[in-house]
Amino acid sequence: MSNTKTDVELAKYVDEAKSDAAHAFDFLKKSGTLAASLIFNIAHKIPDRDLLLTVGFPPPWSRNNELNIGLSKFSDHPESVLNEPRLEADTFIHAHTPYLAAWSLAHKPFPILYVAAQRHLLAREIPNHLERKRAVLDIIRERLNNHPELAPPPGILESNGGANFWGSGITKTAQLILLIEESAKFQAIAEQIGGAKVYTPGALEVQWSRTGLWEKSKAYAG
Repeated sequence: MSNTKTDVELAKYVDEAKSDAAHAFDFLKKSGTLAASLIFNIAHKIPDRDLLLTVGFPPPWSRNNELNIGLSKFSDHPESVLNEPRLEADTFIHAHTPYLAAWSLAHKPFPILYVAAQRHLLAREIPNHLERKRAVLDIIRERLNNHPELAPPPGILESNGGANFWGSGITKTAQLILLIEESAKFQAIAEQIGGAKVYTPGALEVQWSRTGLWEKSKAYAG
C-alpha cells in the first residue's frame, strides 16, 4: 500500500515538473529570450529520491512536438553540477539565448549591471567556460574553492555556444534566465551610448534589501 502511494506521489510530482518545464519554455520562447534554434533542456533532481528528471524540447524544424522525458538515477550522474551543495540548486538548464551567446563567443565573463536581474542574485558575473575539455562541475568547484569571496554564480557561459544555468526550482531558474538575458541585451544596447556603468553607491543595498539578500551579501567582497 505504501509503495502504491509513493508511486502515485512520484507520478504527480513528475507531472507538475513537466508542466513547469513546458510553462518555462513557453514564456522564454514568447519573450524572445531563447535563440531561434530554441535549444532548451532541463535536468531536475527530484527531492528525497535518487532520481533525475530530464526534459528536452524539439527544435523548431521538428515535425514531432512531443517532449523528450527521461527519468534516471541521480547517482548515475556524478558529473552534474547539482552534486555541488554550495550552489543550493536542484535544477540545471542548458539554453541558447542571443545576447549571452554573444558574450560566450567573445570569450568574456558577463558582468551583471542591470538591477532587475541583480536584485535576485548575489553573484556579480557569469563566468565563461573556456576549457571545454573540463567538466562544468570541475570548473565551478575550482571557482568556488579559489574565490570564496565571490558569491556562487547562477550559471556559466559555454564558450562559442549557449549557457548552462542552475537554481532552485524549474520556474524560478527559468525566470533568472530571462532576467540575465535581458540584462545582456540592454547592456549591449548601452554600448552604443558609452557602455553600461557599475552601480552607483547604495544601489546594490537598495536592490538586495528588496529581496532579502542584503544581509547575506555582506559575506562576499565582490
